[in-house]
Amino acid sequence: MTKSSFGWLSATLLVIANMIGTGIYTTTGFIVAELPAGIGVLLLWGLGGIAALGGALAYAELAKRYPRSGGEYHFLTTLYHPFLGYVAGLVSLVAGFSAPIAASAYTFAAYLPLPLSEMQRKIAAAALILSLVGIHLMGLSRSARIQNFFVMLKISLLLLLVGGAIFTNDTPQELTCPRLSWDTLRVSAVSLIFISFAYSGWNAAAYIMSEVPKAERIVPRAIITGTLIVMGLYIAFNWALLRYVPLNELSGEAAVGRLLARKLWGSRGEILFGWGVSIAMVSSVSAMLMIAPRVASVMGEDFPSLNTLAYRTSRGVPLRALIVVGLLAWIFIFSAAFDAVLNYIGFTLSLFAGMTVFGLFLRHYSEKNLPWDLGSLFVLLTVWMILNNLWTRPWESLAGLATLTILGSSYFWARR
Repeated sequence: MTKSSFGWLSATLLVIANMIGTGIYTTTGFIVAELPAGIGVLLLWGLGGIAALGGALAYAELAKRYPRSGGEYHFLTTLYHPFLGYVAGLVSLVAGFSAPIAASAYTFAAYLPLPLSEMQRKIAAAALILSLVGIHLMGLSRSARIQNFFVMLKISLLLLLVGGAIFTNDTPQELTCPRLSWDTLRVSAVSLIFISFAYSGWNAAAYIMSEVPKAERIVPRAIITGTLIVMGLYIAFNWALLRYVPLNELSGEAAVGRLLARKLWGSRGEILFGWGVSIAMVSSVSAMLMIAPRVASVMGEDFPSLNTLAYRTSRGVPLRALIVVGLLAWIFIFSAAFDAVLNYIGFTLSLFAGMTVFGLFLRHYSEKNLPWDLGSLFVLLTVWMILNNLWTRPWESLAGLATLTILGSSYFWARR
């Protein structure tokens, strides 16, 4: 396959686009409701970032050893067995990309500060997906330039909120430390689950490796750099939030970013924030529309029954796979089923990521300079998340495992 001009900057911005979503603007309110201590919350965001960095370092090592598109599909196929990679690929296409594409597109429409009805917002979300599908038909290099512009706007929104807090004349509130107790540790462990979802997406560049020149060098750097930038932005945003918005107002609030914008600039700030989040979601949808078809295309190359998905245009665009992903996202938007999909098999995405990192250590345990410390932290956090999900949502977890069994049963058909 001919390499594109998709370089280090575009790969790094792809990671950032895939990581920064609505999670950063919603998660802290739920954490403060259980842990009303500013320093404690900031430490949790830092710890979550360190765990994400552990996963990123492990994926960087995998990218050096197995430079091919596909992400978990390709890594699990190589590290364990094609069956496991096949199931991971199908799950990622549905729960990892198509449903989140629908969710992010709907968030784009929901935050538009316009008097739209529910159906009009769904139509706006569908129109965004259609428009971005058209942009991605231009090829990876050209669509990346447009996406990079929207990613920079996304970063600017967070920097604007942090800068507004730095230069405001309001008196900041003191950040307090939580009391160390069993309840504090329990709440912290559960909070890390939400924080880890806000950090997810650091593996984005690994999905398109086959189309990146010098991928063995560029992709690992992009994964690590993107994760570090997002970690810094997340901690800075939460510092601004916890310093200038009272904890009693943050507690249980789902739209904490809107609260900070209102605190800094009043009603005009809320309108600005609404437009900012909508624009930010454009890059999120675009990033997943860039990644998902390339996972499907690689699967089409490996499985004869799926070879129609491997077709590419003269510009290297996986056309049929892109159309399939776009149609799946449309179905989720108008059926309102993406929440159910994310709830009952979403935890399997963490399972596959954890197995991928563990597979690196399992296969290359005798090599030096592997990220044993941070990578192990990521694996342990993933195990905790899965066990907590099994304990608190047993029926949803069982339904997810049953879905994996059904998807896995098609493996023997696909390989014929």
